[in-house]
Amino acid sequence: MDTALRAGLVEVPGGLPTFASAGVEERARDVGRIAADSYGYLAGLLGFRPDVQVFVVTEADWSRVTEALYGLPNAGNGTLVVAGDEPAWWAQFADMVQPEDRAEFDEVYGTDDGSFRLGPFMDLIAVHEVAHVFHQGAQHFPRLWLQELFANLCLHAWVADRSPTDHRMLTTLPRLGARSPRDAWPHSSREDFETLYTSVGGLNYVWYQFRLQVEAAALHDRAGTDVVRRLFDAFHLPDDALARRLGGEVDPGLAAFSLAF
Repeated sequence: MDTALRAGLVEVPGGLPTFASAGVEERARDVGRIAADSYGYLAGLLGFRPDVQVFVVTEADWSRVTEALYGLPNAGNGTLVVAGDEPAWWAQFADMVQPEDRAEFDEVYGTDDGSFRLGPFMDLIAVHEVAHVFHQGAQHFPRLWLQELFANLCLHAWVADRSPTDHRMLTTLPRLGARSPRDAWPHSSREDFETLYTSVGGLNYVWYQFRLQVEAAALHDRAGTDVVRRLFDAFHLPDDALARRLGGEVDPGLAAFSLAF
């Protein structure tokens, strides 16, 4: 975790080390509360506590702390980064919603002046990024879509168990956005996601994430919160189990090396 990135930011009191650009401290407190509560929740499910820091920054500070597209929440090396305001491109999420579904979208995200706000939805994505902090360095998923599904599953479980009043806020946009037809996107295959990942483009990437969030909700509905730990453990091979697999499927000498290395 690179604590030098905190330079020039304002520390915001909370349950996790949280830092903000000047002027967005209030939003940072809100995001920090979500991050801290979900961190404690996932620590209880997974049985360990990785180091983490939370940055809520404006576009002026963004490129100094992350290489991601401004407004796309992300986590790496124990650092969670969230936008301090609502980038204009977030409004394009509404374009994924089919005309017949627009009334439901407006009911959940609409404002009194006839526009809509997606900031409260995006604040919840902080939980998704906290989940990434837990698996990075501790569990390698064999597919990128699986690691993203894991993070979305953690988000859905946290909302279900700790913040049920946010259920409609979390689930409505992904469910409606995932109905956007495949042929509307330059990339829609699993292979494209694995090869290009976030390079598919911001909105295209969000469409993939919406589909994964819908599946995470269905998985949680089928299997309950315990499935979070089962998915986390499913691809964890202790050294002795890895050696047995290498010895049986690759080469006994490599198995011996794996234990001696």
